[in-house]
Amino acid sequence: MAVAIHPDIRAMYEEVQKHLAEMKGLQQKKSKCVESRHQLESQKTENELVREELYHLEDGAGVYKLIGPVLVSQDASDAKMIVEKRLEYITGEMKRTDVTIDDFEKKEESERIKIIDLQRRMQERQNQIVAAQQRQ
Repeated sequence: MAVAIHPDIRAMYEEVQKHLAEMKGLQQKKSKCVESRHQLESQKTENELVREELYHLEDGAGVYKLIGPVLVSQDASDAKMIVEKRLEYITGEMKRTDVTIDDFEKKEESERIKIIDLQRRMQERQNQIVAAQQRQ
């Protein structure tokens, strides 16, 4: 037996579904950003270890960079500079990613509030409809 749904309730339900879909999309995007943030954190740790090793080198020690299957000689001061620049870049990317994650969290919270409000309004409207039917 099919149950008739009041048009007001149906419209609110469809709006809730729209906000749920939006929230799901935001969560997926945030998840990708969090994954990217973890990768950046790993890269930062790795480069910090390299930097530490470079600063503990004895004078005249050889520094080599792996390019594909080949080790290529590199000047120690150039290597230090490259690692520092890489760390600066990674740190900047981490900050940017953190801001993006925060934005997604704020948008998620906004959608959550909209959904809760719509559900509350749906319940109130349903109660009004039931009360009006009982009076008839």
